[in-house]
Amino acid sequence: MHNDIIWWAVIFAVGACAVAAIVILYRGWAFLRVTTTMDRNSDKAAVENFLALLDDAKESMVVYDDGNKMEGSIYQDERVIDAVRRKLTENSTFRLSCYFNVNDDMPFTKALEGHERVRIATGTGREDRPADDIHYKIIDGGVKAHISRHAFASKERRYRVIDCSKVPRGRRVHVTDVLLEPYKAHALSVGVW
Repeated sequence: MHNDIIWWAVIFAVGACAVAAIVILYRGWAFLRVTTTMDRNSDKAAVENFLALLDDAKESMVVYDDGNKMEGSIYQDERVIDAVRRKLTENSTFRLSCYFNVNDDMPFTKALEGHERVRIATGTGREDRPADDIHYKIIDGGVKAHISRHAFASKERRYRVIDCSKVPRGRRVHVTDVLLEPYKAHALSVGVW
């Protein structure tokens, strides 16, 4: 009888470990499908990265950035403005939400304000911005995200692109919630999510 109890305890423990391993593998497997690229970018690279994200977006793009007037800025680049206009024309469900720390009356803002599927909000200015603020551009709820950290008006920025497009749809929300939670929470707090 004593050996039977030990035998059943061992079977139960092995079974529980197997189930736990399967659950861990199932939950963790989706994270292995995420790719991350890290680098430093210039104004030119920032424009190219923005255009690539915009091109990949199917439903939405959420932007949090300084939005300040700088030579070579994304928000002064006619290619960016034209690409956003084209996206809005060609995709009748696409939405763009932007929150800029400063209101520098940029060509981007002027060209897109008032569009029914574009929301642009601005903060109170540079003084409220943390010194090493993290900026982001997130498409389609987290399918891809471009995240950068830099000082105000910096010409060179560290960035990373998180690509969840290869994560199975059924697991994507969980994966993007885990990886992008601080940015999604911030976007909700400033009203662009």
